[in-house]
Amino acid sequence: MLCLTCHRVRPALDRADYTAERAWLIVRRGLCTCGTPNPAAPRPAHLAPVRKPAGSPK
Repeated sequence: MLCLTCHRVRPALDRADYTAERAWLIVRRGLCTCGTPNPAAPRPAHLAPVRKPAGSPK
């Protein structure tokens, strides 16, 4: 349940993971943000979404 890097609570993977113990740990230690990308960082071009040309058939 705790991140091995920052020792905070990792985000839950399932609704069943939301327990009173998890909530208590989040209040005490905080929520891990190690796995989330930096919102200010630009997205690499190879990860940009692929769009179809406007005139292509559906």
